[in-house]
Amino acid sequence: MACRHESHFIQRIVEEISSILMKHTFLDVAKNPVGLDSHIRAMSKLLSVGNDDVRMVGIHGIGGIGKTTIAKAVYNSFALEFQSCCFLAEVRETTNLSGLVPLQETLLSETLGKNTNLKGGSVDRGITVIKERLCHKKVLLVLDDVNEVEQLEKLAGDKNWFGPGSRIIITTRDQHVLETHGVERRYKVQELSDADALQLLSLNAFHKSYPEEGYEELINSVVQYAKGLPLVLVVLGSFLCGRSKPQWESKIRKMQRSLDKDIYEILKISFDALDDNEKAIFLDIACFFKGEERDFVTKIWEASDFDPVIGIQVLIERSLVNVDQHERLQMHDVIQLMGRNIVHQESPDEPGKRSRLWSHEDILHVLKENTGTYNAIQAIKLDLFGQKDILLNPSAFTRMKRLRLLRIRHARFSESPKSLSNELILLDWDGYPSPSLPSNFHPQKLVTLNMHHSKLKQFEGIKVCENLREIKFSYCVYLTCIPDVSIMANLESLNVKGCRNLVEVHQSVGFLNKLSLLNVQYCCKLRRLPDLKLPRLQILELTGCISLEKFPNIVGEIPRLRELWLNDSPNIQELPLSVEYLIGLQRISIFSFKNLRDLPRSISKLPRLRELVLRHCRNLGRFPKSSSSSSTNLGWLASSKGNKTQDKSHSVGWFPALRKLKIMYCNLEEVDFLNSLHCLSTLEELYLSGNNFVSLPASCNTGFTHLRSLALWHCNGLQQKNASIDVFPNGFGKMITTIKIRGGELPEWFRHQTREIEMCFRVPPPKNAKLAGLVIGLAFKPHFELSFCNLRVSIIISNGRQSTPIAKSYEVPFHGHELGLDGALWLLYLPRGALEWRDEITNEGDHFGVSYQIHLRTPFVKCDKYNNRLGVHFEFEQNDNMDDDDPRVIRHDPSPNNKIAILENDNCCQLQQQLAEQHERAKRGQSKFLSDL
Repeated sequence: MACRHESHFIQRIVEEISSILMKHTFLDVAKNPVGLDSHIRAMSKLLSVGNDDVRMVGIHGIGGIGKTTIAKAVYNSFALEFQSCCFLAEVRETTNLSGLVPLQETLLSETLGKNTNLKGGSVDRGITVIKERLCHKKVLLVLDDVNEVEQLEKLAGDKNWFGPGSRIIITTRDQHVLETHGVERRYKVQELSDADALQLLSLNAFHKSYPEEGYEELINSVVQYAKGLPLVLVVLGSFLCGRSKPQWESKIRKMQRSLDKDIYEILKISFDALDDNEKAIFLDIACFFKGEERDFVTKIWEASDFDPVIGIQVLIERSLVNVDQHERLQMHDVIQLMGRNIVHQESPDEPGKRSRLWSHEDILHVLKENTGTYNAIQAIKLDLFGQKDILLNPSAFTRMKRLRLLRIRHARFSESPKSLSNELILLDWDGYPSPSLPSNFHPQKLVTLNMHHSKLKQFEGIKVCENLREIKFSYCVYLTCIPDVSIMANLESLNVKGCRNLVEVHQSVGFLNKLSLLNVQYCCKLRRLPDLKLPRLQILELTGCISLEKFPNIVGEIPRLRELWLNDSPNIQELPLSVEYLIGLQRISIFSFKNLRDLPRSISKLPRLRELVLRHCRNLGRFPKSSSSSSTNLGWLASSKGNKTQDKSHSVGWFPALRKLKIMYCNLEEVDFLNSLHCLSTLEELYLSGNNFVSLPASCNTGFTHLRSLALWHCNGLQQKNASIDVFPNGFGKMITTIKIRGGELPEWFRHQTREIEMCFRVPPPKNAKLAGLVIGLAFKPHFELSFCNLRVSIIISNGRQSTPIAKSYEVPFHGHELGLDGALWLLYLPRGALEWRDEITNEGDHFGVSYQIHLRTPFVKCDKYNNRLGVHFEFEQNDNMDDDDPRVIRHDPSPNNKIAILENDNCCQLQQQLAEQHERAKRGQSKFLSDL
């Protein structure tokens, strides 16, 4: 009896030791575990092993990305910290073969270490046993390759099934499974970096972490092909191990066309799990739409009677597709190749029997031999990447009755098709070879029609396309008119850019309620456009319509048009009063309207207009003024022709939202209209360059309280003596001001001048006036004609209250026609606020340094090749008749070497060094550019 008890006791000890050893048995992770450390660290943060809460953490990603490998590595890292552990591998496959009961039995036996008596049991009984036996145990459970929510419900239905501190890790290709089960902590596995991919491939191909000499280019080709997918790297590396360079090259060529069988079978698991709708969308992306905008292809698929919204989402959740930052559909190259291999398997020997064609060899074979079948081909994408002549059987498309997607680029066909499928949803044929579409072509489902660079002369054949959303006939040089399109009620985009013989646009175009884009750019013979009643219009392109006589009349409000660019229409003399109905406009830019004489007063009513730009409108006769302004300011501003009239209509919200006003090179002789602007207090930028006035009204100094920048370049009227400072009757105010004019002499009021490239000085200490700002001037005359140069001015401030002096650089371009041999004068006014850098207030007595360099394209040239003068002038808030010889202004004689005016201490030496360093930083692109002024 004692022996029997002793034997039983020994048996229990053996079982207990075996259980402990089983728990401590590590899983085989990977032969070459490259890049796992970062994954383990990320998972460790999500798991937070040691806390008493129960957590479920999901690992999801594309097939072959390494989810199982990561789960094994994490399991090995933390197994010893749990009472019981279980790694349930291949949950999807086991469920398909044997159901869930064997998985429940394995879970219980590995966590409890004893016979659970579940043989022949049911799933429901298994759930009860799991909850009862494991609810007090701290368990580490891994459920690998889960593909259905039911599997989680039967194996780990709730956190309360397990004891405090338990962790359940789930790997899956389907993110939605985790979301449905309420798994809040999820880790998406990303592709390997190029460095890790190279190392993993080398370890499998050469048994070392770097490639053999002479194989560098070959191995890089494989790395780029794999795009960080570990499965591909391991399989190809093992296959190529020990093989010669020609064999590598042969394999690389082959893998561009088809996947290795082992890789294909693993990846295809995800495809097989899709329903028919999702499979069709997936194959369309793989063969046709990779890189296309999601909204665009969604319209195509909706017309194909697919369900794209849910279909795309499912593909994203299963890591088969992703959407980039530009809302374009993307797909891993290997996944794309898997999809194309699936289509290829539909008919390996005869491409005419496949559903989708993308290989130009296969397509040309079908088009030449007319082998397309009635029910097979749905999509053709031909891009020859270079114009080539193609022999086309005119009947090639006749048998393709199911063809819904046709895109042809960079191909010149010898014949025109006799017929096209009426099932077409997308017809995109660059360079279509015929003046018209087939007479029997009536595509009721057509959504997109792109026929750019084609020989089409007319719209015949597409008038009945009620579902048409987009027409693009750009650069169809034979197209002469756009006919009645009133039946195309769903049309959203009409693009006839570059149709240089287009002379007529039917009035129905102006009444398409859903039209959001109308592009007639460079239609150089188009004289008129119809009235526009387009409530959804967002883009209106009219640039280059050199024959256009009138801007179209606006009928009804257009709230979605944000910008209006009008360039190079020399015949337009005025804009219509109805422009006020463009209530959504935020910017108007009018360039090179040589005969534009009037802007309507109604333009001032636009409630959202923030920027108004007029450039090179040489005959601009009138600019609207508010009739509510003073009598001295009534009427219109005058151009160089002196045209002055009056308009006494009432002003309503005179440019209420305007922030930027740019009237440049319009020959203005006076700008008194500025007094009438209601936006004086909100205007931030005022550009009046290239005009002929000699002064600005007082409002520029008193009313523009938020003005940050005033540009007065090439205003020749300011060349009069002292005019460049008298542009403001009461000084420069609080704005950064730049002036660039012809003539290379500094005004007399610059008492601080030097012919050197640097100047150091102190801010005058206060007496009865407070420093308001600083004017820097540079006059330079080249000794030879220049085509282009950059002027760079650096400013350094050192006030003794900081360890590092404050520095800024300003850069401005000069073109040859601006310079000539007379030179140029450049003035920069910096108000006190602009000098308060890094929250440091510039105080009187601070040390300043100013220097400049002239840059010719790339090399910096010596400034002694120019006759230059650098000057500095102080502006004060109060005019106390002080003289620049006032003792408050600290003057210093030049140094003996006559290279720089210096201070009587070490500060100036420090400033010189800082100026040099600042120029070096400016060379590397750290300057503040003023070239847009």
